[in-house]
Amino acid sequence: MDLTTQAVEVCEQYRRKGFACSESVFRALTDIYNLKVPMDTYQVISVFAGGGIDDGRCGVVEAGLFVISILFKKGKLSRAYSLEELSVQLHQEFVDYYGGYNCRDIFYPLYEEHKRSLKGEADFFCAFHDGITIITSFIESKI
Repeated sequence: MDLTTQAVEVCEQYRRKGFACSESVFRALTDIYNLKVPMDTYQVISVFAGGGIDDGRCGVVEAGLFVISILFKKGKLSRAYSLEELSVQLHQEFVDYYGGYNCRDIFYPLYEEHKRSLKGEADFFCAFHDGITIITSFIESKI
């Protein structure tokens, strides 16, 4: 199984356990990249769910930035770019795919599409899958 598929599957396991977007993505990424973080970190990242910060950024983006920062600090990412440049690039990946990186730019269009599909609420995974795919592909391109 490739890393991106693994990331989606692990993220989905966390989502089904009831973790929000930011925490599911963060937990999955720390699992697949074998990153050890203090347990308190999971509680910290959970507050970013649903655009829970002042500027309303998607919790999936926030989780990705957090993991990229950890990988960068540990020297696991190429030093060809600064951490700030990596942040700008990841944001642009979300703009290119979703048209924005704020929760409202991602959640509402996806939820409207989901309602039209007539699938149950348990089958709505917002940006969990595609978002972690974007992040994992981005990280892999920077290693």
